[in-house]
Amino acid sequence: MNPNASNHIVVHRRGGPKVLSWEPVQVRTPGAGKVRVRIEAAGVSGYDLMIRGHWFLGFTKTPYTPGEDFVGIVDAIGPGVTDFTIGQRVAGWAFGQGSGYAEMIVRPAETLVSVPDGVAPVAAAAIITNYLTASLVLEKTAMVRPGERLLIHGAAGGLGSALLQLGNLAGFEMFGTGSEKSIDFIADNGAAPINYRTENFVRRIRELTGDGVDVVIDVVGGPCQLWRSSRCIRRDGRLVMLGMASIYKSGAAIIPLSLLTAGTVTLWPNGVSVPMSPSMLSYPAKNLDWYRDTLTDLLKKAAAGRLCPAIAAEIPMSEASRAHAMLEAGGLVGKVVLTNSK
Repeated sequence: MNPNASNHIVVHRRGGPKVLSWEPVQVRTPGAGKVRVRIEAAGVSGYDLMIRGHWFLGFTKTPYTPGEDFVGIVDAIGPGVTDFTIGQRVAGWAFGQGSGYAEMIVRPAETLVSVPDGVAPVAAAAIITNYLTASLVLEKTAMVRPGERLLIHGAAGGLGSALLQLGNLAGFEMFGTGSEKSIDFIADNGAAPINYRTENFVRRIRELTGDGVDVVIDVVGGPCQLWRSSRCIRRDGRLVMLGMASIYKSGAAIIPLSLLTAGTVTLWPNGVSVPMSPSMLSYPAKNLDWYRDTLTDLLKKAAAGRLCPAIAAEIPMSEASRAHAMLEAGGLVGKVVLTNSK
């Protein structure tokens, strides 16, 4: 048996979910400072959909293998690696380089962290991108403080649910918008639910709070949503635009500034600021200590039962096209995760 033989999802041309092809690929033996991981689970994100389609032109050249977050077992170790052993379960993020939709991946040892006992591969994969992003937004962008009110749009999706759970642990007063089927989930995770299909969220926030919230984090996006959200915020509050789902569904081909820009602030007439999130494509890579410490802490919280990522679906890695179609259709509660059979 060839130890370097693997299968990967490969994208040869941009398009819909059907361009995702399951193909044999040779994976190199890890060099100095590198680790080869036999992947058990990989998360599916909106970013994966966007680079597969016609967004982010020039970001990734075809052919390529998508997938940023992965969990698996160390299969081989290159010279100089002392932090990991063969057979150890690890988690990692690919820093925008992809290759997580595969049976094996080779990554620098410094980009991996150990997965504690008691955290299943699927749960760990669901934590990586979404909970790291949520931590980055809450800590570095919105800088939500104890006692402040927080409104999360798209609160039941993979990223929205991560924001809910981390906000609940921090003791924030939270409100979350979602569809009818996600109302109970939002309430169970510590937020007052608002059904965006049947309720005017601006009016509802005013009814519930009297004077609005301090922070809005929007995982949905769209220009109308931006304007309406600004009307929910107290003077000198913050509005963080993360969402691109509504724009993606419209077919627009743009590059969201929130993925590229760090620290830019635009002032609204009423003092509301619109900070750009530090880029998840670059911030963790430039701040490896923050990345490793934060991911390790998140996984420890999961092991202790303090975080419980919602899983929308587990789908075989070879059927990634079905996972992409499901995510594009929307209306999910939690994260879609791809798995490899043992």
